[in-house]
Amino acid sequence: MSRSLRTALIPLLTVLMTVLVASPPRARAATSSPIAGISLINDVSRKPILGVSPVLDGTVVDLTRLANRNLSLRADLVDGATAGSVRFALTGAKGTNWTRVENTAPYFLCNDYVDCPLLATADSYTLTVQAFSGANAGGSALGSVSTIRFSVSATAVAQPAVDVLFVGNSLIGTPTVSTGQDTPQVLQSMASATGRTITVTKVIHFGNTLQQTWNAGEVATAVNGSKKYDYVVLQEYSNLVATNLASASGTLLNTYAPALTNVLKPGGKVVLFKNWATVDPAPFASRAAYVTAINTNYAVLSARLPRPNLVAPVSDTFEPLIAANGSSYLIVADGKHPHGRAIYLNAATLYGIVFRTSPRAVPNLYVDSDSTTAPGLRNASAAAIGY
Repeated sequence: MSRSLRTALIPLLTVLMTVLVASPPRARAATSSPIAGISLINDVSRKPILGVSPVLDGTVVDLTRLANRNLSLRADLVDGATAGSVRFALTGAKGTNWTRVENTAPYFLCNDYVDCPLLATADSYTLTVQAFSGANAGGSALGSVSTIRFSVSATAVAQPAVDVLFVGNSLIGTPTVSTGQDTPQVLQSMASATGRTITVTKVIHFGNTLQQTWNAGEVATAVNGSKKYDYVVLQEYSNLVATNLASASGTLLNTYAPALTNVLKPGGKVVLFKNWATVDPAPFASRAAYVTAINTNYAVLSARLPRPNLVAPVSDTFEPLIAANGSSYLIVADGKHPHGRAIYLNAATLYGIVFRTSPRAVPNLYVDSDSTTAPGLRNASAAAIGY
């Protein structure tokens, strides 16, 4: 190449390098959205209806499975994101529509815990959600608009078979004394007893963190793409999320999230199993402080995970029952592992999530049938998941 040609190309190459380096960040800023997901809220309990939430493209809201028709939609932001306002537009195929701008969190379609009549009306809907930097949809649009197409049915919708992958340790792998079944197996028994079908794949290593279980090699086989799942349940080491969010977050985002990209079915979700507080609250000063750390850090994990996900509120079901009956009601003498009642409780919570229905009607199974114990456990599960 001649000296004159090299001299002529240098300015051009300089410009090209500047474009290549500078352009990608601008493109990401223009297309990313601060909206992490949309939750269907039970306005009576003021809780997300889990399983249905987060609402994704193709979600069917089966009104016959819900506790009531007092419903609303809430937009949740990604971890660390802020917005001056959020604009909603809901349009039904039959010509109905509703729009609203919310200036402060929580961001609701019909104002905070106010019923949205369209959500109790059978139709096919398109929801668009856009965040803005300023109040009243002012300033600049923050990222791209989020669009979700879902339907509401007033008649029962057939429940297809469900495929679930469980990855965890002894908190979900401990068997009941009476039946020898662990949590996934009790869930299968509940499904069978109610005429539903669930296929379970388990990678359970007692005493392990999720990272250690991954390092053992079996998870890679379960997520190699040969099998697709409706739900992937991830259960971390007992106190790791509460005490070391950085480690738990690193495992979730760097190890598991990339691997789960191609193994979830359309509409599939990750379920973060929110562990209960152990009897000994150390290193926290009290059980209340421990529970606060659990709640805060699992919410952060959920908001950070770039996959449709929800938090199974297992810890939430434990606390009222322990307050009323003592820790031994749900936790065995070692202060950590689940009693048979707790295994039943956990399975009922997961049943409601994966089958998108209230667990109140599942049978007592092995739980002592004194007419109150098993129904009380199911009621706790149902309340925690929004039914």
